[in-house]
Amino acid sequence: MENPMGQNMASYYLWLTLAAGCLGVIMGINRTIKTRAHESRALQTLSALSGVLLIGVSIYTIVTSGGHTARTSYAIPFMMILGLSLCARQLESIPVAAVFILILGLGFLYLIGHGGIPQSVNELLQKHNLKKLIIGGVIVIVGVVVLAMSTVERLVDLVLNALGLGIAVIVLSAISMVHAGLVLFTGDGRGLLKFM
Repeated sequence: MENPMGQNMASYYLWLTLAAGCLGVIMGINRTIKTRAHESRALQTLSALSGVLLIGVSIYTIVTSGGHTARTSYAIPFMMILGLSLCARQLESIPVAAVFILILGLGFLYLIGHGGIPQSVNELLQKHNLKKLIIGGVIVIVGVVVLAMSTVERLVDLVLNALGLGIAVIVLSAISMVHAGLVLFTGDGRGLLKFM
């Protein structure tokens, strides 16, 4: 049984995702109909702040509860992707290696931390965690290989440009909004995923 405090925190995370999704749809529409020079600076700033907040909250949820609460376990990837999408334009000004490490780190943290961060080496080496560790190792090796390639800057710029497009922000925001709304109002933690 989930404790009431955890359920209240999960509700806050879902309301945050819902609000960030609404903001993302508005910003995506603004980004789609206006040129880059004429986009609303206030919307860009608010979206970047909410994106960073979503990424931070998703990391906090994984570290504290392993993303294993009934209402947030499926919402965390939505929060991470929406957060990256909302602050994609601002991430373009950060060195490529740092952005690439952020994206790989989020994936690695979600993989290892889903179900709880192992507290000891023995717990980490248990059979169910060993599979995660092997997949995480492959992610790290692939990440090192990609960072060593000279095309990593173009690859990261391509991903950030795709995530930052107005239509992509609208779609990702709308999907995240619907998912968070379904989880909040039906109580089923699977949200959109129960229809797939």
